[in-house]
This record gives sequence, structure tokens and C-alpha cells, in this order.
Amino acid sequence: MKFNKEEYENIKIPEQLNSIVQDAIEEGLTTESTGMSDQKPVNIYTRRKKHILRYAGEAVAATFLIFVVLLNVSPTFAKAAADTPFIGSVCQVFTFREYEYADEAKYVNVKVPQLNNTGNSELEKRVNREIAKMINQEVEASKKRAEEEYNAYILTGGDPKNFIPYDIVIDYEVKCLDEHYVSFVISENETRATGYYQMFYYNIDLDTGKDITLKEWFGSNYKKIIADEVQRQINTWDDEKKFYLWEDLDLEDLINEDTQFYINDKDQVVVFFNKYELGAGAMGTPEFIIDVSK
Repeated sequence: MKFNKEEYENIKIPEQLNSIVQDAIEEGLTTESTGMSDQKPVNIYTRRKKHILRYAGEAVAATFLIFVVLLNVSPTFAKAAADTPFIGSVCQVFTFREYEYADEAKYVNVKVPQLNNTGNSELEKRVNREIAKMINQEVEASKKRAEEEYNAYILTGGDPKNFIPYDIVIDYEVKCLDEHYVSFVISENETRATGYYQMFYYNIDLDTGKDITLKEWFGSNYKKIIADEVQRQINTWDDEKKFYLWEDLDLEDLINEDTQFYINDKDQVVVFFNKYELGAGAMGTPEFIIDVSK
């Protein structure tokens, strides 16, 4: 059995849902603020000596993790690393600016990434300008929604002290960064009683300085190639997972030049489908690695 998309989209939402969600949020915040943990700290120095080598390995891994984190969150550290010949090639995406603020209607936390050290200043200017413009537009739109919701709440007699502010978070994640490709995603997550979530993908060929497209990667027959591989993977799903697929799903029709994707650390294309594109909301946002060698 598969879901009928039209019937699913026409399901009526109970009128009392908003008040139920609001009460649940307030109860959750109260529980979180008063909750206590029974866990006790563990002193690693009481372990047996035979574990010393394991701790040394963990320390090296932790040091490397700190290094990677600093590259992505500290502009000063990233700039210093970029000037070091041995590690300069990994310093191409970093947090250029981070800010946060809050008021009665919203809490805003934003990280603005920049592309750097590509050897192509025009490429960097173009991409960084696009990123800054997009993030500014999204933040302003989210702020407007939050303020409109707050004003409506007050006008209908709501107590300002009881209003749950919007949580507006913009962050990014580097998916691939090597001598040939840079691929990263900027995510916007806006939550309160309802959720608003979207992602913006950037896939760049460092050799040409151009944005990578599915058509250029797979050729003119890219729609069929991707659709066939997605279908092959869907065929391996169990019945419980297939249950949420829309009826009469045409995968090839869903794929076009605007289909979102990123390149992973193995230089493979990973196609991303938005919620409700393939099936009911319970499916989430499925991803498929398109390995044409299969």
C-alpha cells in the first residue's frame, strides 16, 4: 500500500492543535529547567595502565577534531592556517562572521561562512557575495514572521511573558573539500509551534571556478541516470519504509536542474529530496548516493 498524496495534503488539522502544542512547549521548558542528572563524572586516571595507549589515541583524535573545528569557526585561526603551506589547502571554508541576539519575539543565531584560499579571487567574491545576500534575506524574512506572530499573539490578548520566542538558526556544514571540489550546505532552521527548515547547497569546481550541475556531472541523460539509481535503492527498502511513498511516483519527473545535491568526501554526488517530494512527511528528507559505477 502507498500513500495518496492528494488525500494526505487535505487532512484537516484540529482547531485545538495550536493550544496543545503551546502547552506542551511550556511544559517541556519547565521540565528542562528543573531536571537533574544522576550521572557522576568519571575520572579516567583511575583506569588500568593497559588503557594508556587507547587514551593517547583518543588524545590525538581530539587534537585533530579541535583543529578541524577551529578551521571552521575561527577566522583568525583559518587565516593563519591558510598561510601555512602544509595545511593551507584545507582552509577554504570558514566562519567569517557569527552573531546572535534575542528579544521578546525571537532568538537569532547565525553563522556566515566564506570561501577562501581557492586561488580564484573572482570566484570567492561571487560566492561570498551570494552567501551574504541570501543569509541576510532569510534572516530578515524569519524576523518578520516572528514579529508578526508575536504581535498577533498580543493583539488577541496573550500575555507577553508566556510567548515562546521563535528560534532562528542559520548554520553550515562542509561536505567535501579537496583540491578539485568544494561542497557545503547552509541550513536555516526556524522553530516554535511549527517548524520551517530549508537548505542551500553550494557545489563548486575549483579547477574551472564554476558551479557544478547535475547535467554537467552525469551528462545530458542525467535525469534517467539519477532516477534509475534512486529507484534501484528504493527497491531494497523494506515494506514499512515503502509504505510512505506516494502512489504513481515519477522519479524522473522530480529531477531537474534545480534538484538539490552535494558532493561527499568520496567525490560522489548525493541527491537530496525535500520533505513530501517522495512521500508522506514521516519519510523526512531522504538522500541517495548516486554511484554510477553500480
